[in-house]
Amino acid sequence: MDLSQTQFFGLLRARLNQLSERQRLISENIANASTPGYRPRDLDTSAFERMLASSGGDSSGGLQMTRTSAAHMAPGGASGPLQANITTVPDSETTIDGNAVVLEDQMAKASDTRMQFDTAIALYQKGLDLLRMAARAPGR
Repeated sequence: MDLSQTQFFGLLRARLNQLSERQRLISENIANASTPGYRPRDLDTSAFERMLASSGGDSSGGLQMTRTSAAHMAPGGASGPLQANITTVPDSETTIDGNAVVLEDQMAKASDTRMQFDTAIALYQKGLDLLRMAARAPGR
């Protein structure tokens, strides 16, 4: 069984990839904090939330729920692939040389990204623990 093909682990993998890309952009911003004219870049993080919030019954590869009883709610989930757009938005200040990177803002973004990454890793670990528990022989 390929765990990356399951919806749960596939969604977590997509989230971890998005967070890794965001962390890469933040580190580039920090590295260019003294580059004249540099504008910080970030990911449009609302794409992941929009994917989870959108609903639709099609099988387009997004998050889908299975209906095991007629009494259950109709399946809904995300439709369409996860797409994260890179945006160039200046931080709260721009210096005389045109650099718009504020290190405090970037460090706050890095900390937030790290907390989200830790949460996704914890969910991934719990999912693996549940699979191990289900695979164990009864009575063990």
